[in-house]
Amino acid sequence: MAARYCRSSDEVLSVLNNAKVQEKDLTSITQVLSFPEPSELDENLVLLELDNALLDLMNQGESLVFRGDKNESAVMCTKNRTFDVKVAEISNALALVPEILWGGDTKSNSSHEERTLSNKCVAKIFYEYLEVRPCGPRLQKLRSLLDKGQYSGPEYESEVQDSGVKLYTLHDLLHCIQASEEELLTALKENFVCCINGHWRFLEFNYHFRVLSLILGLVDENSWPLNGVVRGEVLETLSDVVPTVILDHLLDWYCTENSDGLTCTLRDDRICRYLGEVLLRPAGKFNLRDFLSAWQQSVPEGMVTDMKYLEGVAIKDISCQPQVVRFFPEWELPEDIAERFRILFHTREKWTIDDIRPYVERLTTNKMNVNALLTKYARASTLNGVKLYSARHGK
Repeated sequence: MAARYCRSSDEVLSVLNNAKVQEKDLTSITQVLSFPEPSELDENLVLLELDNALLDLMNQGESLVFRGDKNESAVMCTKNRTFDVKVAEISNALALVPEILWGGDTKSNSSHEERTLSNKCVAKIFYEYLEVRPCGPRLQKLRSLLDKGQYSGPEYESEVQDSGVKLYTLHDLLHCIQASEEELLTALKENFVCCINGHWRFLEFNYHFRVLSLILGLVDENSWPLNGVVRGEVLETLSDVVPTVILDHLLDWYCTENSDGLTCTLRDDRICRYLGEVLLRPAGKFNLRDFLSAWQQSVPEGMVTDMKYLEGVAIKDISCQPQVVRFFPEWELPEDIAERFRILFHTREKWTIDDIRPYVERLTTNKMNVNALLTKYARASTLNGVKLYSARHGK
């Protein structure tokens, strides 16, 4: 490798003279930049732009983590937020010079000090940088990752181990899912994923129903009011047949704790929603009147069912006679927005905003809310004073 050329003081003075710059107008230290050979450049160096808030987090010692597989566009995460990462071009090349001197560092106390040269090597020249913008967590893979490792009760755990199915800890999920830790924990809670022996798992549907039925049966057996379920007695009575961790998860999900700290109140919305799903899953489609009757009979006495509880789970078809309701879970729809709208409008030609919202709300962003998505992917019309949305391009 050829030795790097070093500029002399006479050459610096010659350059200043050609540039019509008076030496007396400059400080006594001249920093001479040299550029490395292409093979010497550190290709691992990238330029990242951060706003003051993110910079403050770094200065406080918080980590910024990049997440994403090779086939995914990268995101950057703090503890509680996710940011989209895009490559942006720089209009002028930007040189990175380690240990460069600034301002007063190049000044001397003597006005007659001879000029000295300080050689600096450019580490890299940047023509682009990474720009980060807030975005929602990307949770599309969460359900598919966890579905294979569903929990069906302690008697089936040996089969799960023998099958070699991957079970995921929070650490594992953070390496697979593009979301901050707080956003991921929120998603796990909202989707009723249980932490069992350190692994996050869905409850198998029939097992879930069996345990919930045991809890509701105990409530009925003791004639407890809906707002007077004795949590401790539920745990004590059922812990011989159901692991305590599962009982705790279900009681946390289906109850709200009362101020006395001893009793809790059953949640109408979640219990009605789940028992409605129990009826619809095997049938797929149900006579609406028969379904509403069977659904009301299936819930604890004192609860009143309402179709709003089945948002994102089922849809009504009032265009046929008799009217029907069908199992139509949001989580089974594709993540691609255009494909999701295609399926929605194939399933039902026209939607009200209240009916379609549960099926598109999860795909919204800070810049694209439900109304904006409908404006882009649907066509609006009005019938009898009701605004309806249909496919943007008619059949």
